[in-house]
Amino acid sequence: MRKHVALFAATLALAACGGEKPTGQTSTATSGDEVADRLEDAADQSGPRAKQVLENAADEAREHPSLAPVEKPGSFAQEAMEKAGKAEAAGTPPAAKP
Repeated sequence: MRKHVALFAATLALAACGGEKPTGQTSTATSGDEVADRLEDAADQSGPRAKQVLENAADEAREHPSLAPVEKPGSFAQEAMEKAGKAEAAGTPPAAKP
């Protein structure tokens, strides 16, 4: 189970790196759409349970841009990735979006 969590964390780290601008400058303010795009990229590289969690989180990030900051520990995106990793590792079905 730890192997799956570690693999998932590595995948998410790679997906997060994709948000860097070509000039090497990164934005300090991340929009809801950017966060949603990163979550969707991570979902595309994830197992079915994690994918559902991340896709739901991406939808929520688009609907609520104020959730966007990803730099802070415990941010919405980081929590979504942690929940997705736990769901995939535990083999529990994802929570349905209301």
